Amino acid sequence: MNEIKIRELKKEDLWNGFLTSLDSLRQASNIKKETALKIFDKINQNPDHIIAVAELDGKIVGSATLLLESKFIHDGGVVGHIEDVVVNKSHQGQKIGEKIIKFLLEQAENKGCYKTILDCVDDVKPFYEKLGFKQNAKALRFDHT
Repeated sequence: MNEIKIRELKKEDLWNGFLTSLDSLRQASNIKKETALKIFDKINQNPDHIIAVAELDGKIVGSATLLLESKFIHDGGVVGHIEDVVVNKSHQGQKIGEKIIKFLLEQAENKGCYKTILDCVDDVKPFYEKLGFKQNAKALRFDHT
């Protein structure tokens, strides 16, 4: 197996495995090309929205998002929020998710985050605890649709 490369998302990654890998979370690969490009451009203009991808043999096999939230509390501190962590089912168990999370935690630290948080279901809690995350609260959700 070739080496996994963790880096930020590029426009050409959209159709090179990125959108397909998101299908494990929710159908994304059927998005219209013009819509995907608009979303990419909007995200790419925001330095507080970072999408990390795992590249293997020239294809994207996993990704996760880091959102940076500036606060008035903590003397203007920054909180990192990790979202949409995914690794293609055929590549799970190869520590790809771990590498993506460590990359984003390093990004968060470099951006001055005093904490980084994420929500997850109980089945994957041990994965995140192994990386140093601790149970802090119970998340609630309101669906607008």
